[in-house]
Amino acid sequence: MRLSRRLAAAVLLLLPACAESPPTQFYTLSGMQLPPAGTNAPKTVVGVGPVTLPEYLDRPQIVTRASGNRVVLASFHSWVEPVDSMFTRVLVGNLSSLLATDNVVTLPQRRPLPLDYQVEVDVDRFDGDLSGRAVLDARWRVFGKDGERLIREGRSTIIEPAAAPDSYEALVAAMSQALAQMSRDIASTIEQHRSG
Repeated sequence: MRLSRRLAAAVLLLLPACAESPPTQFYTLSGMQLPPAGTNAPKTVVGVGPVTLPEYLDRPQIVTRASGNRVVLASFHSWVEPVDSMFTRVLVGNLSSLLATDNVVTLPQRRPLPLDYQVEVDVDRFDGDLSGRAVLDARWRVFGKDGERLIREGRSTIIEPAAAPDSYEALVAAMSQALAQMSRDIASTIEQHRSG
């Protein structure tokens, strides 16, 4: 009987602690904000894919680096959608803005589409730490002629400082800026080729 009362008392003491857990905050990557393209913009068709990200990112929680080889999963800070699809969607939007074309599509498409360029991306690292920096390390390739001819291979290793330490919102903004910089690297390659 005494054990039952003690157990009931312990449960009652724990209930307020459970009720006080902070709500989960959700985050999304943001695309670049550029002015709309003029009417004389070239109608380049670009396919993006495949885009691969490391499996440690395949979870809703935001992953940060601690020290050495240790990573931390945020308990109350999560992505609003899977990182791989969000990363690809934002990359497509960024390239569309940078290249001034609405014809940037995610591959594969349901219907065959003649492509001027195809972009493949292999991400080795995309995370940050709460001391105030985001890191994107990715290898990418740009192909021409419907993906048949390699134009250029590149690597973007970007360290982007966050506006504030110990802030997931600032970290996600810095990750968005790192993705924007990689988008510029890829768009610059396409621009140089189509104007050459």
